[in-house]
Amino acid sequence: MALLRSIIQMEAWRVALEKFGATTGMTVAVYEAPEHLILGPIHPTELFEAVNRDQDVPPMFMECVRQCLSSDTPSTIIDRDGFGVLGIRLSLAGEHIGAVVAGFGLTAFAEEAVVWRFTQRHRLSLSSIWHTARRQAPLTTRRLEVYAELLGTLTETLLNENVRSRQHQEAATRLAEAARVKDEFLAMLAHELRNPLTPIRIAVQVLTRSEMSNSSLSNTSLRNAREIVDRQLQHLTRLLDDLLDVSRITTGKIELRKETVDLATAVANALDVSRSQLDERHQSLSVSLPDEPILVEADPIRLEQVITNLVNNAARYTPPSGHIEVTVSRQNSDAVFRVRDDGVGIPADILPRVFDLFAQADRSLARSAGGLGIGLTIVRSLVELHGGAVTAASDGPGRGSEFVVRLPLGGVREAPAAVPAAETFVIPRRLRILVVEDNGDTREILRTMLEGDGHEVHVAGDGPSGLETARAVRPDVALIDIGLPGLDGYEVGRRIRQEEYGKFIRLVAVTGYGQAGDRARSRDAGFDVHLVKPVAPEQLRGALVGVLPGGSLRRVPDR
Repeated sequence: MALLRSIIQMEAWRVALEKFGATTGMTVAVYEAPEHLILGPIHPTELFEAVNRDQDVPPMFMECVRQCLSSDTPSTIIDRDGFGVLGIRLSLAGEHIGAVVAGFGLTAFAEEAVVWRFTQRHRLSLSSIWHTARRQAPLTTRRLEVYAELLGTLTETLLNENVRSRQHQEAATRLAEAARVKDEFLAMLAHELRNPLTPIRIAVQVLTRSEMSNSSLSNTSLRNAREIVDRQLQHLTRLLDDLLDVSRITTGKIELRKETVDLATAVANALDVSRSQLDERHQSLSVSLPDEPILVEADPIRLEQVITNLVNNAARYTPPSGHIEVTVSRQNSDAVFRVRDDGVGIPADILPRVFDLFAQADRSLARSAGGLGIGLTIVRSLVELHGGAVTAASDGPGRGSEFVVRLPLGGVREAPAAVPAAETFVIPRRLRILVVEDNGDTREILRTMLEGDGHEVHVAGDGPSGLETARAVRPDVALIDIGLPGLDGYEVGRRIRQEEYGKFIRLVAVTGYGQAGDRARSRDAGFDVHLVKPVAPEQLRGALVGVLPGGSLRRVPDR
């Protein structure tokens, strides 16, 4: 039940009700449900003081409060033994939260016998009340009704204004909290993006120094430097992928490509991805899988992402040499996947918000291991898109945690259709390749790699020069960035396809735009392959498979 005292602004009500009391000659009190006095008495009149002199509670006020809260009408008037009180019920969102009562008013000219009955009913002294009552002018029933309407309008206005003020304050508080969380997240993002750059920069200097001078560095040291660069680039890629996934999820643009998936297979694939992180932290892993397949209708890539995120989260919040347990089971009509760890646990105040975006406890183990704190948000969204649910449990700090994913069981797996044997395609020794890229460093490193593979490479730095170069050299393959100056990559690809020579060119989009709409646009423009930066060398080489110099080509899937 909403507490009236937490809503109303006491001083504003006191001032307004004081004016009402002065106008009507009545004393006013405000009660919170069920019968708690929270404001008043306001404007105590001589008659009120005489009646209430020896009483803890003004006679008839509590009765009026109870009638207000139980009645179907917003106002109540009680007229008994020539004395009257009126009350107004206070409601919010259909909930009765209190009442305002005003009294006393004489409803007839004072007669000693009538006043005597009133004093006897309430165990009061006749002499003091009779002396005061005989000087009071009576109020008609209609006047009491008018006073009730006036008090109702006044209190409704005050309550609505207080509610609006409270809503504005709460909105301002939420905005301030959102701004604080955003600033913290941006600071954390900057930290996480800068962290990998330091080892990359140092490793590049080590490699450069070894090439420029007679360095004493061993082959092992040089190999370690190269592995550091590759590992940190993979980390940066994962950070960017998580950010893009959150963006797609929050805007409702994520797409699922469902098929029948064996949950045990998805777990095995996901654990292959997480294995290096577990090994690096010397954490032990136990996996319990059922003997019979457990099938679900799911997007296999997204399902593996859910499992990987949960296992990586467990590794991040579990100290070195800790233990992580993964279990797959069937419960009624659900496929159930559990990840349990013996790590730092989850505080009780964080547990209800653990899946919220950016709602991350400040746990030192996690911060030392990195991460943006958005992985669990992605998990919940992907699980719910699959029609499932995910829950988190923890006995508190230092007691570990458990995450449980439940997905509807799928149907029986159909026997796969016979697939004709695929042709074997070999990258020819030498292709003529055009690279259209406005970033000079990217353009030159692509040229270096491709020429190192034995290909003839031509480059262009914008859309118009890319078209001119394509007409001049008629490449076998064109690697085209989308965000080009002068003419974007979509239009470059479209115009090349319109040329007679362009019908046999493999067009490969190499771009930072990787959403479903971007891929659809590149297909519509005539591209054969859509690669999203950062692109690994093996991805580029895979895009060349099936190309024959001056001949036909085979379309390969997006990567």
